[in-house]
Amino acid sequence: MERNVTNRKRNQLFIHLYGFASILHFLLNQWVDLNSAVISPLFGIASYLVLLVLFSSQITERLLQVVILFTMNLYIFILNFESLSSVTLVFFVVPIIASALYNDTKPIILLAIVTSFEALLLLTVVDRFADRAPLQYNQLSIIIFFVTVLAITLLHSIYFSRYWKQLEIKNASMEKALLSKEGYLQLFFETAKDAIAVFDSNNKIIAVNPAFEELYGWTAKECIGKTLPLYPQDMKEAAEMRTREVQQGESYSLLETVDVRKDGSRFHAQVTLSPIFDQSQKVIATSIISRDISYQKESEKLILQSEKLKLAGEIAAGVAHEIRNPMTVISGFVQMMHHDPKHHFPEYTALIQSEMERINLIISEFLVLAKPQAAALKKFSIQNALDDILLLFGPELNMHGITVNKDWREDFQVNGEEHHLKQVFINLLKNAIESMDEPGEIQVLLRAENDSMLSISFNDSGNGISEEDLSEVFEPFYTTKATGTGLGLLISQKIIQEHKGTLSISSTLGVGTAATILLPAE
Repeated sequence: MERNVTNRKRNQLFIHLYGFASILHFLLNQWVDLNSAVISPLFGIASYLVLLVLFSSQITERLLQVVILFTMNLYIFILNFESLSSVTLVFFVVPIIASALYNDTKPIILLAIVTSFEALLLLTVVDRFADRAPLQYNQLSIIIFFVTVLAITLLHSIYFSRYWKQLEIKNASMEKALLSKEGYLQLFFETAKDAIAVFDSNNKIIAVNPAFEELYGWTAKECIGKTLPLYPQDMKEAAEMRTREVQQGESYSLLETVDVRKDGSRFHAQVTLSPIFDQSQKVIATSIISRDISYQKESEKLILQSEKLKLAGEIAAGVAHEIRNPMTVISGFVQMMHHDPKHHFPEYTALIQSEMERINLIISEFLVLAKPQAAALKKFSIQNALDDILLLFGPELNMHGITVNKDWREDFQVNGEEHHLKQVFINLLKNAIESMDEPGEIQVLLRAENDSMLSISFNDSGNGISEEDLSEVFEPFYTTKATGTGLGLLISQKIIQEHKGTLSISSTLGVGTAATILLPAE
């Protein structure tokens, strides 16, 4: 675009210089008797008018440039036919100089070829060397040639100096803006909190930002030029399919998936996959922007768990009231039937009583869920509470051949409902005992986590819990035991949360399970 504008200005300048020279030549004929040229100035004036018409038309600047240069050349050729001396051959240089000012090589070469042929024709056929013009004619021709060359170069310089200056200022401004834009983009890339990586067409990394290094664990030096396993192997097919689609121009926005760090640990990630296009809209690279949403997922899980607890509490209030009263009546009549000497099926009534006791246990646990907050808060010793529970379970532990190792070096005080926390300890200890098919070991640890928190852990050497079951242990009514209610851990979690603590379960199948409570210490 800039080149077209410049050529148009040059065309305008050379057309007017050509016209001015033609008119001046015509007037010179009237003033100086030595000048013998008649046809060339008339041709110059006529062709000047034609060039003005062409300049106002839709002709391309490049074509007009060629027409101007070869019109000049033809004018000088006619002039040399009328000339009295071969000195006028120097005027063939003028269109070549004008062509050089266009910064275009092809017209210069063509003019040089045409001019050589014309000069040869004039010197051999017309025999311009044989002419002997007056000295004044030669002197005048040389002066006019010098003035013509000086006018073309000087006017061209003056005419374009202001334009070049404006163009330089504009280019400097554009360069500054470009550098500033690149700087801002680089600054954004380096300081972005989300992890950003750019991949080439072979899915090899070509750039990563510091947030990527921090999130995934690979340094930039380890990443560049390599294909990294950023996804789990069990999700390889889906990840590779997304990569192919992005390389074909598709994009994914805020996709939730699971990614892998350098150390092999997994985390929930929210990713945006985008293709990078060149000017011809061809995909030359792809980018990924990802963020760790593990905390968000955990918060959503806690909110969902809280909603479940709330729902279970609402159900409990109604179920306990509606069921317990008729169950009391039924239980009374079953006991009467069971103790009746004439009763023929005592084993059935015994089974009914056993099942009714289990129903009563479920209702009792429902009532715990129905309580909105822990009541009667007071300071008490965690060590004493654990000692009481272990003493209570002593006979059962001995009966199953289970050894309990107590590991605590100091006592801790907490402010809470002692009976409720004892219920949690009972639930966790019962789960540990029931997880063992043969004699084993239970380790009870009491530790200070920091200045304000303490941890209580129940570690058993039982059968462990599978990864699938482990993700469901806090779900209402979910149990792996034949006689379980599926409410023990749910109730325990609710109690711990009411004491501003957390309850977590970790397990390895065939090795054992660890239940850990975190509580604020007084």
